[in-house]
Amino acid sequence: MNALEMREVEDLLRGLIRSAGLDWLIDELDEAIATGVAEEKLLQRRRGTSSEEYEALSVAEVGTDTFHRSLKRGASVVVTTRPMNARERTELHLDALRRLFLELPEIESATLKIMRAEGDPHRAPVRSVRFVPDEELSGRRDQIHEVAARLPEDTRAHLQNLFGEAREEISR
Repeated sequence: MNALEMREVEDLLRGLIRSAGLDWLIDELDEAIATGVAEEKLLQRRRGTSSEEYEALSVAEVGTDTFHRSLKRGASVVVTTRPMNARERTELHLDALRRLFLELPEIESATLKIMRAEGDPHRAPVRSVRFVPDEELSGRRDQIHEVAARLPEDTRAHLQNLFGEAREEISR
């Protein structure tokens, strides 16, 4: 997929999220996009110059030997951020939806299992878990999301496959 197609898919996903009333998720995604992608850089003096000129090299791109030699010569590791590209933004949206539809119900189920296992006779039994959006987020504050609507296992497997196929398509 090229950048224009990625942008179209991202816009489609954002529209779907909004139409489902999940404005809080859009807020979270926008915050992650604004933060950007963290990258480690090796900050070292530029060779062959007598002035205070520095260069920043991507830690991921320099070899291990170069990295260690540079540190011995006084280089520092710094963390910078860069904007997300179209593919990374689209993957972020897909991952958020996958977590919401597939992982969140698993978290709810595991939490309920733990709460029921405690068996405190003085406490009412726990039957559901509510996921409430952060109060600081914009949008409707009164909206509470319950994950009680369980998906059948075959539907969950099908969704998992669809998310995997979408991710593969984006990576092409």
